Amino acid sequence: MNKMSTIAIIISLLLMFVSLVSWILQATDFSLITANLATVILLVAFVWTNRHQN
Repeated sequence: MNKMSTIAIIISLLLMFVSLVSWILQATDFSLITANLATVILLVAFVWTNRHQN
């Protein structure tokens, strides 16, 4: 695992935590936006890491 994918995973986990806290605090719009952004970041990091494997 390289440095860039590690940073992307850490950012995604932080966004998921922010999403959980905002959901608890009844900020559902912000919660959905941060959860979706974290999912997209994880997806892009996964695809970018595995782009050379067949």
